[in-house]
Amino acid sequence: MNMDFRILRVDLTNKTFKEEVIEEDLVKKYLGGRGLGAYLALKEIPKGADPLGPENKLYFFSGPLSGIATMSSSRFTVVGKSPLTGSYTHSNAGGNFSYWLRFSGFDGIVIEGMSDKPVYLAIIDGKYELKDASKIWGQWTGSATRMILKENGFPEDETKAGVAVIGPAGENLVKFAGIRASDYERFAGRGGLGAVMGSKKLKGIIVYGKRNLLNTVIDREKFFKANSKVLEKIIKQDTTKTLHAYGTNVLMQIVNSMGALPAMNFTTTMNTEKISGEYIKSNYVVATHGCHDCPIACTQMAMVTTGPFKVSGEEIKYEYESTWTIGPNIGLNQPEPVLKLQKIANELGLDIISLGNTLATTVELAKKGKLKLDVDWGDAAVFQDLAYKIAYREGIGNELAEGDYALAMKYNEPNAFQGARGQGLPAYDPRVFKGFAIAYYTANRGGDHLEAYAPTWELFGVPEKTDPLDESEAGIEKEVKIVKWNQDIFAVVDSAVFCKFENLLPNVDTEQDFADLLNAAFGWNMSQEDIAKIGERIFNVERLFHVKEGKWVKDELAPRMREPVSSGPAKGNTASKMFDEGIKRYYELRGWIDGKPTKETLERLGLEEFESLVS
Repeated sequence: MNMDFRILRVDLTNKTFKEEVIEEDLVKKYLGGRGLGAYLALKEIPKGADPLGPENKLYFFSGPLSGIATMSSSRFTVVGKSPLTGSYTHSNAGGNFSYWLRFSGFDGIVIEGMSDKPVYLAIIDGKYELKDASKIWGQWTGSATRMILKENGFPEDETKAGVAVIGPAGENLVKFAGIRASDYERFAGRGGLGAVMGSKKLKGIIVYGKRNLLNTVIDREKFFKANSKVLEKIIKQDTTKTLHAYGTNVLMQIVNSMGALPAMNFTTTMNTEKISGEYIKSNYVVATHGCHDCPIACTQMAMVTTGPFKVSGEEIKYEYESTWTIGPNIGLNQPEPVLKLQKIANELGLDIISLGNTLATTVELAKKGKLKLDVDWGDAAVFQDLAYKIAYREGIGNELAEGDYALAMKYNEPNAFQGARGQGLPAYDPRVFKGFAIAYYTANRGGDHLEAYAPTWELFGVPEKTDPLDESEAGIEKEVKIVKWNQDIFAVVDSAVFCKFENLLPNVDTEQDFADLLNAAFGWNMSQEDIAKIGERIFNVERLFHVKEGKWVKDELAPRMREPVSSGPAKGNTASKMFDEGIKRYYELRGWIDGKPTKETLERLGLEEFESLVS
């Protein structure tokens, strides 16, 4: 039996559908998810296409192991051309959407063209149709999810079917609008692909079915043995238990204790005790759950039941990155306004990291007298008001809806933008976690912690312990090699599609684990080296999208990262030496010149069809 990857192409302009099968040879080269999406996007999205025009496409892809492996494999990746950066992006979400997508009869969806009126896509038991969304258009993400479930005969319970929707931010083409996925408040946030859905008048997608995925497994006994082996390794880890107990925000105090948690747009540090995972767990968390088939279950759901920041009757999904970006990043360190703002962002359908980045840039510009707005660090009420204005593009919100990079460039203050490739940075200062001095600025989708996660080795010693402040020749060499390795492996993880947490743990042999699972499931003969090469191939294909566009090809360090950390335990550190010396070695390892793959590199990776882009 061949491993065929079934996709549904949906032409919104003509309201037509086309079923396709991706042949096994292509699946073996790119898997699914991020990899297959990147390959098709490079081939199919025309150079210079308007991200908010009909030529842009969205690739909602699960992976060949999604819904089969029982260790947090219910994730999906969305790929397209970003309205925020003007070039390639990918965004990933958990929950249960990927699981139900595969059970619906398809492994991926390609959205093309542009509808003339609001619609949503329903795929139920292999049958599909576009439905009128005029009554749902304008609804916040939670309400829209429940309405779509109810219209299709499901209870208003997000566990019963997979739903992906946009909120007002996507409808109003906010450049950093995200896509909310079901079970609960999961987001494919980065890159603004929610705005692409909005431009296409696609309010959402619902998927459900009873497809027997185990029929695709060649050797069930061998597969379940490999699956159980990985599952056992995950369950017994102390990291797993800690994540379950406190969620990702357990990192808040750890990172801050090293002086690596930036505050006020990467200008200082601040006390974070009351927004730590431990404090919020003790005072606000009311439930813990996980994505479908997840042994970690790290999701913490909080409630604010009294006071001016009360969220009446609603649980709030909160994370480390989101707590930082609309917390210390904008001068807030009290839990209730931080939690309330996260709920607002989730309901409006905003990428919360970019929201915080944009608000931080806004405050800096206002304090410099460049932007005529009465706002200062820690202005919780003003930030809430600005979030609404951004989502609806009202007043000053229309300007802020373009994002932090566009805002900084408009006022000729490039130093007010802390990011790469037009996308703002997450919650780790690369002047301290120096692996991020390479990982952030070489990330294909722009400022990003999940194309390679430096704290894995700098904090936890996985795959090996490094000193985050070591800028010796040997230290730089080690960091660069691990960044490159991690980028390749995470490209595989995002294409299989799995949760990254299972690949951040000690004693998890990612390459061999994936080889064992894929070989047993589909009768392949993959080696560890083959798995690593798949990741490297995917990462190069993504870079080729930038080469084709002629945008964001060369990797550059943000100006502020050349300035020393002003306070805290890491005071005086910069990212300059790690980046300037490391990027040269990085290009050597990649087989690139100034950020661009060479012809020889493409040939080595079996990418000869794209040689014209580099010749």
